[in-house]
Amino acid sequence: MSSALDLLVIGAHPDDAEVHVGGLLALASTKGMKAAILDLTSGDLGTRGTPEIRRSEAMEAARILGVARIILDLPDARFGETQLERDRIIAELRTLRPSVLVLPHPDDHHPDHRRVFRLGKEAAYYSGLKNYPCAGTPWRPEAVAWVGGVNPPTPPDLVVDVSEVWSRRMKAFDAFGSQFTEDPSQPPTRIAHPSFRRGIEGRAMHWGSLIQADFAEGLWCEKPVAPPLLRLLERLAHRE
Repeated sequence: MSSALDLLVIGAHPDDAEVHVGGLLALASTKGMKAAILDLTSGDLGTRGTPEIRRSEAMEAARILGVARIILDLPDARFGETQLERDRIIAELRTLRPSVLVLPHPDDHHPDHRRVFRLGKEAAYYSGLKNYPCAGTPWRPEAVAWVGGVNPPTPPDLVVDVSEVWSRRMKAFDAFGSQFTEDPSQPPTRIAHPSFRRGIEGRAMHWGSLIQADFAEGLWCEKPVAPPLLRLLERLAHRE
């Protein structure tokens, strides 16, 4: 990409971004902002779907959301927290130059998600060091936030009204048919049960009720809230 991103969401697997902040990404696209998703793996160890199917679904979901997508193809569940993985992320940060970086929850139930949070936080810092030995011009995101995981212990620090893009957001979620569609011919999984989709909708409705909106998505961050995050929210909330 030739110009800086307003927003970059990093996930361990294709569909992580769509589960938690698909509305945020769709809204950014609608507002003319530059946003992208960086998946560290292709989800090759997932119970359902092949890496090829999941990649195809991921690209279709990104098209629906109107954002770019990069898949690093690190080994699912087997990537570590070494310089190798960190430098792959740093190289992308220096290329994409995001203002705001969104990561998985640091205490998510999935080990991959927790690992990506730690890698992403470290990469965001080291990426800004002039003498750090990695390709690209030094760049450090102005703000880092994270999603809520499955059962967030606290209310969001920031809540974004995504009502106007909710239909498109869920269309992108549904693009992952191999993961989220109930299919008796496939092994049963928690995320394929219809209750998982209802849970996403219910969570968004609850957070929306906090700001008198139909649907909203939440972000968590270090306090005090960094001004770039507040500016991002102001731009997302701006009505033409």
